[in-house]
Amino acid sequence: MAHAGGRFALVVAALFALACAALPVAAQSAAAPPGPAWQQIKRTHDALDQQGVDLSGWVQLDGSTVAAGGQPNPLGFDGQYLIDLTATIDTAKLLHLPGGTVMLDGQSHSGPSILTHQFPALQDPDNMDAYSETSLDRAWYQQNLWKQRVQMQVGLMYVDDQFFTVPYGGNFVSLDFSSDASVSTFLLPTFPKGSFGGDVQVAASKSLTFSGGAYNDHSTELPYDPGGVLYLTEEAWQSHWHGRPWKLQLGGWRDTGRFVRFAGGAQHHAAGAYAVASSKLWHPKGSQDRGVGMFVQFGTAPPAVANVRSHIGAGLVWTGPWARRPHDEIGAAFSDSLLTHESNFRRGYENEVELYYQMHAFRGLTIQPDMEFWQHPSGGAAPNTILALTRIMYTF
Repeated sequence: MAHAGGRFALVVAALFALACAALPVAAQSAAAPPGPAWQQIKRTHDALDQQGVDLSGWVQLDGSTVAAGGQPNPLGFDGQYLIDLTATIDTAKLLHLPGGTVMLDGQSHSGPSILTHQFPALQDPDNMDAYSETSLDRAWYQQNLWKQRVQMQVGLMYVDDQFFTVPYGGNFVSLDFSSDASVSTFLLPTFPKGSFGGDVQVAASKSLTFSGGAYNDHSTELPYDPGGVLYLTEEAWQSHWHGRPWKLQLGGWRDTGRFVRFAGGAQHHAAGAYAVASSKLWHPKGSQDRGVGMFVQFGTAPPAVANVRSHIGAGLVWTGPWARRPHDEIGAAFSDSLLTHESNFRRGYENEVELYYQMHAFRGLTIQPDMEFWQHPSGGAAPNTILALTRIMYTF
């Protein structure tokens, strides 16, 4: 694993390379035709696309510092990178099998950042933070049937790509607002390791869908392997109110594993529930993409074995705050995690407030300054803390 201080130079070099890679893309739309090398790459990409093979990827750089509070550490700033490459195959074009999709996704990650050691929060302040690893993290097959009314998926997946999703929450740096903290801090198999399993989604009507799934449980948060199967179900309603979309998701989960109780002994099985409500609150006339969206989320977990017994979060996202910047975003969110009484927390809750501004600098390149305030991290294990982060992402 690279030392955190040594990664600083790596991040600076990667930032420079990222800017150099983005500038030709921005210039291409404005001026000279692309050179021979770029033309060859484009021809190869187009030829694969005609055969149903789409290649894509992204590079993400996160820089972070503990601006106030936290644990003492001589390193003031740290960074980490994530490289993701994806191949998506349309089986109708390649294999003459209608309705099928194959996805292969590999990642190389440089983590962890100083937040792992300097900031002992229960919830994840950076949804990218993990230990260094290069692996195939997702590999699945998806089949649509009966005019896409039924969708089946099997393989190596992220569970929170299918369940616990939070509309308008995906661009927050903290994991709290793109998943549910009551289960993501407990047993949810999530980044950076996919989980083997499968799920089925049935569209009963245009506004109502039912989903169910089963996955191998290998928690990325627990210090032990429960050794069970995670079963989930979710019902989702979505429609429009006065021309603005809304969605309501209600879900439940049950894990068949064996869990260590805080009071001693073991508990077989664990279960919980969650809900997510989201809606577009406002958009300017003539622009459906811009406007203000909101979400509210709630989740529970068993307090005998889970640190977070319940979680509630809410957020607002303003897309295109200015007509000249239609793709920029401003986000603000609040998270409140109630902690179990059966463990030795000094405080009974852990709160977070996050603010960000995401700027689309060039085509495919976003720069996102981010600020997080944490109250009673790990139930008072560390003082109240302010984190300053910057996320830079280039998609190609």
